[in-house]
Amino acid sequence: MKKIFFILLVFLLSVSLVEATVSLSISWQLSAATLRPGSDTTISLTFTNAGTDVITNVIAKATPGSYIKIISGGKIELGGISSTTSQQAAISIKVDENAPSTTSYVYLEVDYYTGTSSYEKSFYIPLTIKRKPLLEIKNVEYSDSAEPGKTLELSFEILNSGDGPAKDLQITLNQSQLFTTISSGGETTIKNLDPLKYEKIRFDITINPDASVGINSIPVKLTYYDETKETSYSETKNIGISITGIIEFVTTFEPGENFYYSNVGKAEITLSNSGTAPAEYVTIKASSDFGSKEFYIGSLDSDDSETIKLVQDLRGATGKYPITLDISYKDRFQNIYSVTEIVEAMPTNAPVDYTIVIVIVVLIVIAVWYYRKRKKK
Repeated sequence: MKKIFFILLVFLLSVSLVEATVSLSISWQLSAATLRPGSDTTISLTFTNAGTDVITNVIAKATPGSYIKIISGGKIELGGISSTTSQQAAISIKVDENAPSTTSYVYLEVDYYTGTSSYEKSFYIPLTIKRKPLLEIKNVEYSDSAEPGKTLELSFEILNSGDGPAKDLQITLNQSQLFTTISSGGETTIKNLDPLKYEKIRFDITINPDASVGINSIPVKLTYYDETKETSYSETKNIGISITGIIEFVTTFEPGENFYYSNVGKAEITLSNSGTAPAEYVTIKASSDFGSKEFYIGSLDSDDSETIKLVQDLRGATGKYPITLDISYKDRFQNIYSVTEIVEAMPTNAPVDYTIVIVIVVLIVIAVWYYRKRKKK
């Protein structure tokens, strides 16, 4: 009886010793941390013989979970693995196009052998599937031209071009010195925006009266969750806006130096910009029957003015006459414009030169005095 017990003990110790020298470790790595519906990915596997015995063969079988399809690597046979060495393998999978945001898996069953002994190991490889929203701003429209001080409606579409819904979407116009929003406070919320759907958004905005004319942008902040409400997103997109203005010229005439009949004088003409936008590269071609000239003004800001002095030969003038002003200019967007203005010029008679009168009077007095003096003799 004792002999039988001793033999049994030796056998159990031998089995334990064999098992202690056989160790297969398996690690994996995903090419993407999260998977999108319709996406492909690869599971990289590393089989390491951590024991002292040679593993003569390794066979792995992969079983997909929900919404997962195995493209290749469903069954892997590696052959032998020497002690302290590794073998690489891979499983290619594809996610179903209609997969929701969920957690799936690949179940891996591994059989490995040392001589006549066989061993088993199995485990799950978790796979996170996420449908992500992807928001775009499209079809931006303004109800009127954007001019300093004007109130108008800004409208645009929020399109979800992703594969998951956007939850609790908050749209905020970040106000700046360019504009202010009225009534809505610059915010609005969409409870749910499904994939390939869009919502029309409208805001009433007032352009700052001191806003500079030119191309600017309106920042739109989008804050939202994915369909699980576990991940939040925040991004800012810019909407372009062209601040325009009106360029209006006012011309006035004043008689300048020697602007008299029968003289060569100067007509002083003042060009004022009474609009809300600056005029650039302003050129004036001034012409009349009594003289013409071209003047380059340059920039003329809103509420600014410039005076030109046009030489006029008035020796043939007999009354009021027109001076034509052909004005060409550009706006801030480099658009070219031209306009014609006409001013009425009115020469006057030259004032009496009292110096000459005084000289004549003096001469007459001297002549009379001299005449009387000679007569007395």
